[in-house]
Amino acid sequence: LTLGVLLSRVVDARRLEDALGRLGERLASIPLVWLAAVLAVFSALVTAIFSVAVLHARPNLIDAMVQLTHARYIAAGHLAGPVDSLSDFWHLPNSIVTPNGWVTQYPPGYSVLLGLGFRFGAAYLVGPLLVGVTVFFATLSAERLFPNDKATARLGAILLACSPFLVGLAGAYMNHIGAAAFICVAVYCALRSRDADSLLWAIGAGAAVGVVFSIRPLTAVVAALVVAIVWLSSPATSGARRLTNLIRLTGGAVLGIAPFLLALGAFNQHFFGSPFRFGYAALVGPLVGPGFHRDPSGHLYGPLQALAYTSSDLVTLGAYMLETPIPTVLVIAVFLLVALRFETGTRIVVAWALLPVVANAFYWHHGVFMGPRMLNEWTPAWAILTAVAAVGIVRRIPRDRAFGNYTPRGGVALALLVAWVVAVIYLAPQRLARYGGSWMASTRMAPPATRGPSLIFVHGGWPTRIAVRLTAHGLRGDSLEAAMALNPTCDAQRFADWYASAPSSRAPHAPPLNFDFEKPGAGRKMDIAEGDQIRYLAGVPLPGDCLRQVASDTLGIIDVSPMIWQGDLPGLPRNGSMIVRDMGPVRNAAMIARYPDRVPMMLFRDIREGAPRLVPYAAGIKVLWPNG
Repeated sequence: LTLGVLLSRVVDARRLEDALGRLGERLASIPLVWLAAVLAVFSALVTAIFSVAVLHARPNLIDAMVQLTHARYIAAGHLAGPVDSLSDFWHLPNSIVTPNGWVTQYPPGYSVLLGLGFRFGAAYLVGPLLVGVTVFFATLSAERLFPNDKATARLGAILLACSPFLVGLAGAYMNHIGAAAFICVAVYCALRSRDADSLLWAIGAGAAVGVVFSIRPLTAVVAALVVAIVWLSSPATSGARRLTNLIRLTGGAVLGIAPFLLALGAFNQHFFGSPFRFGYAALVGPLVGPGFHRDPSGHLYGPLQALAYTSSDLVTLGAYMLETPIPTVLVIAVFLLVALRFETGTRIVVAWALLPVVANAFYWHHGVFMGPRMLNEWTPAWAILTAVAAVGIVRRIPRDRAFGNYTPRGGVALALLVAWVVAVIYLAPQRLARYGGSWMASTRMAPPATRGPSLIFVHGGWPTRIAVRLTAHGLRGDSLEAAMALNPTCDAQRFADWYASAPSSRAPHAPPLNFDFEKPGAGRKMDIAEGDQIRYLAGVPLPGDCLRQVASDTLGIIDVSPMIWQGDLPGLPRNGSMIVRDMGPVRNAAMIARYPDRVPMMLFRDIREGAPRLVPYAAGIKVLWPNG
């Protein structure tokens, strides 16, 4: 802002505005489809370059890793992966073992899209292509929303194409971009159906919302509301006529969405026992749903927490969306405060941007990884609204108002212009570059190369070994959270040994364990290695079997999750290395016996927190588990 003030004292504000006006006229003169296509290709290329050059075409969050694993099975023609007594060797967080196979907790829509990418040998292009679809249809939609202000509409499209927030998560394989793409398709189809009074376009809008529902259900509900608002904005002569149009177009949308709802219902019935039960609830329990209550980790989520988290989402969105020094949400807030009235297009975009904020306020999970990612699929609306707000603020400042040789209108325009240029040229690329290098480098680890079929055991942390053993044998996520958070780790180990045993061979009563978050957790916390924390009771010696678990972790641990999807998977054709979790010598023996044609090897750290090394299995066992 200060820079804008200083520049306005040496830059002729009227000449600047005239120059920007001519630039806007040139921008508006470009054929719409050509502009949309160019911006789509540009954003797709930027995303692909970021994914390959910075992330090495690998995900950096478990959400994407588990969906990529599921996509491998879908690409091979399977709805799910196999399950058996050894599933914990490759089981991943955010996935669930069902009577009909292993699947992710997420609806299957994005896994299907990734599966198509695997079938064509280019899963890393799914995100970039969907970014292109998002930008293309957002550009077309913006033009229809603001037919009398094409320059502003197209400015919003340009801001969207340059958004590092959109590019970052899409390049990391996150499913938000799938939702964003089909939301934009739905809004465009809704606008076409409104303007042409076309039932066919309404069917298209419903189908697009159906795809979103198969990826992110809560997001789809909000998208459906946005579509309805578009239809209610129809310039019908009367309220009754407008309502009639809404009912008719909604009927078409129902036809479009029905196949996707039926398919998803069949999927849920097959794996989770009811068409209305999603993987989230099957894995974690009823507390995973929206509303004010304790979350699955036992934390209270009420109105005060909703206000705090929602405020945080908006603050971080203002920084992450465009990386501008002047937060975009602040610009929008000022515009909403000073605008006396909103035209139809503005009202629609405001609803498109703000309805998801309201919806997310009633949901306990507010992810902040690479930005407020629960708002990522709504980036198109925020980008368009940013352009509308910035231009609207400048236009509301009188041209002839001046304080000496300083004009507020010129100062604000220059401040916004410089902020955008600095963001696009420097700050946004810098943000994307920081996602590479040493930041979360372990997530980009590739499986070690081997000469022939191999079985690579990767040594992770003791708490993780306990957690995946319990989850792979059916313990629900909310119970798992309590078991690991409230009890000494050694007690959780005893319970896992009992829980994973065959009912005929285990003791009639489970070892005692606290599953009640209302009661305080027992014991103290201690770090065994980086990222490896256990609970213990002060003054109570650990028994030998638990000491062996602790000792095996003291050199450091390796997360197996980033590598599992890259190697051979159970039930799929063999190509090379199969990556599995080190579960200790006794249990590893069963896995080795399962795959006698594979050479067993061990990936571990032989120097405390040193670089991972691949060694023959016997050598690795001797270092990590010298006493068996």
